[in-house]
Amino acid sequence: MALLQTWIVALVAVAGLLVLARVCRRRKLPGMPMRLPLAAVLTWAVLSSLPLQALPDGYRVWLGLTDDLLLTYAAILMALWAALEVPAHLGLWRPPPQLLMQLLTLGSGAMATVVVVRQSARLDLVGLVTTSAVLTAVIGLAAQESLKDLFSGLELQLGDDFVEGDFLEVDEGVRGVVVRLTWRDTMLRNMDGHLVVVPNSLVTEKVLRNLGRSGAVSNRFSVGLDYDLPPAQAKALLEKVVLQHPRVLREPAPRIRVREFQDSSIAYELQVWQKELGDGAIGDLRSDLLEHIWYALAREGQSIPFPVREIQPRRSRDRPPQADRPSPQLCCQALSSVGIFADLSGEQLETLVEGSHLVSYGPGEAVVQEGAEGRSMFHLLRGTVEILKEVQPGHTVAVRQLGPGEVFGEMTLFLDAPRSATVRATEECLLLKVDRDSIKGLLGENPDLLERFAALVEERQAELKSLDREQQTERSNALLDTMKRLFFAFKGV
Repeated sequence: MALLQTWIVALVAVAGLLVLARVCRRRKLPGMPMRLPLAAVLTWAVLSSLPLQALPDGYRVWLGLTDDLLLTYAAILMALWAALEVPAHLGLWRPPPQLLMQLLTLGSGAMATVVVVRQSARLDLVGLVTTSAVLTAVIGLAAQESLKDLFSGLELQLGDDFVEGDFLEVDEGVRGVVVRLTWRDTMLRNMDGHLVVVPNSLVTEKVLRNLGRSGAVSNRFSVGLDYDLPPAQAKALLEKVVLQHPRVLREPAPRIRVREFQDSSIAYELQVWQKELGDGAIGDLRSDLLEHIWYALAREGQSIPFPVREIQPRRSRDRPPQADRPSPQLCCQALSSVGIFADLSGEQLETLVEGSHLVSYGPGEAVVQEGAEGRSMFHLLRGTVEILKEVQPGHTVAVRQLGPGEVFGEMTLFLDAPRSATVRATEECLLLKVDRDSIKGLLGENPDLLERFAALVEERQAELKSLDREQQTERSNALLDTMKRLFFAFKGV
């Protein structure tokens, strides 16, 4: 009868544990410790079913001690889980660090072991250890550094100085993204992908910099520009370049400062912020910005100066023509393929090309920005670009790609309207830029062309917007008035 009762109690306990575990999964509560409680219940049932009276007293004591310790350890795990992890998951307090849970489990288990062994086996473990002075001294000296790292790790986990995923700088040259925090070490992943293991005691002793705690990491670097470029213009150019990069945050706003006057250049300090953490992401963004700055300077006729170490006549600003640049004849042929300019004579096309510019853009640079003022059109001679449209604040989608021979911005060349989309270079591109000044030069010799341009633009608008015929006449007059105001304002028309 007693044997049957024992196994009924054991089965009820196992069933209760399984039901409780299922409830935790359904309610998405922290996982309940199952292995040790099940092992403790089954061990108790087996030992209670065996005829232990036939064994010597010494064996019975140690078997009973094993049973008592397993039940005690299982009770400790269940109590810590119910008292700390479940309330934390319900939002009553912060989730306890794993290191704290391990220390509580270890400490509670040690105290329970001392009490249970003393009660069941009549053995005083504390007295046994403390009476051996040599053993105590050896253990204390051996565990000194480990205990130091242990308490430092506990301090770091209980505090909120950093969490996994933060970008830290512990010491000069020791920086990386936190991948793990153990009781002994803090593990960082550096720029080279190496795992850097830093003892917790060193982390707490050194000055710790959490570089990405605010949600953004600073990226600061310098660039030297020519003295011929006024600082106000240089700062405006640099600001335009950095703000066009999609990974540069608008808040905090980028900062551009004049750092110092050097031997052959003015040094400017650029400070931008980005979301991506780690030295690798910082280096990638810095590389992109320096590349874009080079192209922007080239479009302005500027360059990165190099140190001059000897007295000599200053080098000329006139640069030899580049061999890969298309000839004016090729530019005329390219413009003649554009519908608006298809009926122009060869002489008129040459006049238009003389007032136009060849510009280069690097990968990732924005040629035009959505919402910006539009005063020019672009004919893509080499490379590819993508058209991006902002569907909601902060979110853009790629509409299409353009390749060599295609044009964009022809409508804003003639209309006083902002850019309707962003066009960004996907690779190094060479474009022919036709702006309103070149159109003015052409119309100065042929005023009658304005009406032809107005008719062509109106036809283009009708195709795009599917206008009714009755509305075209009224819109044509309004369009002609707008174009007269734009191109003949300097003549008082």
